[in-house]
Amino acid sequence: MVWDAFTVAFKIPNLFRRLFGEGALSAAFIPIFTEQLEKRGKEEALVFFNIVATALIIILGGIVFLGEGSFFVIPRVFQIQEKWQLILKLLIIMFPYVFFICLVAFMGAVLNTLRHFFMPAFAPVVMNVCWILGAVLAPYTGKALDKMIYAVAISTFLSGLVQVIIHIPTLRKKELYYRFIPRFSHPGLKLVLTRMAPIVFGLGIVQVNVLLDSLIAVGFSAPQGGPGSFNFAGMAVHFPMKAGAASVLYYSDRLIQFPLGVFGIAMATAVFPLFSTHAVREDWNNFSTAFNKALKFILLIGIPASMAIIMLREPIIDLLYRRNQFDAESAYRTSRVILFYAFGIWAYCGLHVLIRAFYSVKDTVTPVKVGAACVGLNLVLNLSLIWVLQEGGLALSTAISAIVQIVILTIILQKRLCIKIGNEVFVSLQKTVIASVSMVFVCWFVLRMFPDLNGSGSLYFKGLRLFVPLLSAFAAFAGTSVLLKSEEFGHLVKLSLRRM
Repeated sequence: MVWDAFTVAFKIPNLFRRLFGEGALSAAFIPIFTEQLEKRGKEEALVFFNIVATALIIILGGIVFLGEGSFFVIPRVFQIQEKWQLILKLLIIMFPYVFFICLVAFMGAVLNTLRHFFMPAFAPVVMNVCWILGAVLAPYTGKALDKMIYAVAISTFLSGLVQVIIHIPTLRKKELYYRFIPRFSHPGLKLVLTRMAPIVFGLGIVQVNVLLDSLIAVGFSAPQGGPGSFNFAGMAVHFPMKAGAASVLYYSDRLIQFPLGVFGIAMATAVFPLFSTHAVREDWNNFSTAFNKALKFILLIGIPASMAIIMLREPIIDLLYRRNQFDAESAYRTSRVILFYAFGIWAYCGLHVLIRAFYSVKDTVTPVKVGAACVGLNLVLNLSLIWVLQEGGLALSTAISAIVQIVILTIILQKRLCIKIGNEVFVSLQKTVIASVSMVFVCWFVLRMFPDLNGSGSLYFKGLRLFVPLLSAFAAFAGTSVLLKSEEFGHLVKLSLRRM
């Protein structure tokens, strides 16, 4: 219950980060900042940067002030259950994280536009280090879990401050110095806000839906030590899930975010400034070429990642999670959720590239409409599937909605915009699927050589049970890709050798 409360509390500031930081603001700001650099020079672009930063600081300060007041007042006005009280107490500590992490996302967008990717990519490491320190120090705050969790909450808040500080030297190297410029009549700022509005609406619906997944996981879970049913229309209805559903979603999402963060979002982040530059120059041939290349690489990585995680989900959980209080039941519940989430990894990765293609040509409305429709689909599926698949239904709903969204956006992209998905994408897709299938067979065969010891094996054995099948699967995928003469795989190999 304690970790359920923390995961929900953390998702609320994360929602604002996605909206005002790396989401809407970045999508609206990068094309205009690129245009300022291309057509008006760096000095004018620096002024624009300061104007937007000033407006962002004022807006974020207001949001944090209103949020803190609300979280303080609600439990004093309304009588709420213990699990919701803990969520609000954690929010009072963590909500100021919104201010810092949105600034971090904004600074990252500026650096990405200037073709500097290291520091924005490194920043999440700081948050992880702070979390680990918070968890290590937590036992010194008391033995009760609901007391120790406050140490992790405080470390989350501090991680935002540290991430802001480490970006400042890099910005100075790029000759970007902040000055308070409250020039709200600047046409560039007005254009950013105008373009942000539909993106905020679209992303807001999506992110609220992500938050609703967690709220459904908490609200439709039987409380620990409480009744197993609730009253609805005069009838006793059994809770479809048990306590811990939100935690299981969080543990599973962490594993799914690995390929998505390392490859999907990284690819979208790297190509967005390139898309924006081609769009400003109206160079649609190079735009289409860049889009097709990005799509082929996303599929090359996303499809085998989906299949590999499905095949190896149990060894992964055994190695990373299963010990002490994370018992067989926790492992089973997490494994089921990962299975359903993993079906959509390739779609999650592809969506980031597709949506940025729309944003770079200044079409922010289409992704909003499609996203809103798919959010509705996701919510209906959520409330339907939880009664059959428990928390796994929430994960499957997310995967289905992402696949439907990527199919619709791809069709619209070809019909409305100056982009054509070439035949080489479908040829590459066929080769990737064949190589992935061969990978699955090899992974299954090698995995059978390592018996499942029901979580009781040594750490060494758990590592072997994961990495031997994983490396064998990768070898099979690589060998098949070479035999099929996959151009994208060849490019990845050449790039890796060049980096070495």
